[in-house]
Amino acid sequence: MKNVNLNETIKISGQLRLILRDAKTGRIKADDTYKNMVVTLAKNSIADHLRGTTANNKGIITYIAVGIASTAPTLADTKLVSELFRKLISVREISASGNNIAEFTVFFTTSEANGSLTEAGLFGDAASATTDSGTLYCRTLINRVKTISDTLTLVWTVTIG
Repeated sequence: MKNVNLNETIKISGQLRLILRDAKTGRIKADDTYKNMVVTLAKNSIADHLRGTTANNKGIITYIAVGIASTAPTLADTKLVSELFRKLISVREISASGNNIAEFTVFFTTSEANGSLTEAGLFGDAASATTDSGTLYCRTLINRVKTISDTLTLVWTVTIG
């Protein structure tokens, strides 16, 4: 039998789409896309889930948070630098672009997440509505001001492979 090189690497990547709308007219004021960093803790959590660990919803993404700090993301990040607001993900689905792409969507009303938003994070495992809870999966820097006159939709995609 001939030796076959079976070295394969599975890459995990993500990006965040930010859609800011005028709450009264529905007009899109901004539609931005940001690449993100998948942090080390996320990779560890996914590996735990593959091994069958189910405690604390291991490997399950549940919240998106926004913050007001502009420190660059690193692989060692465990939370946002200065979390402002987080919300339970309202839609989880497989992307129409491919079965290896998961999409997570959250909608912020006029009274939520107002301020100069400069960072965002995707959280899972034991995440709750409590600031800094759970495992940070992805983090990115953003640049958008949201006011009480705006709504904000965040669509986070995570691609495996």
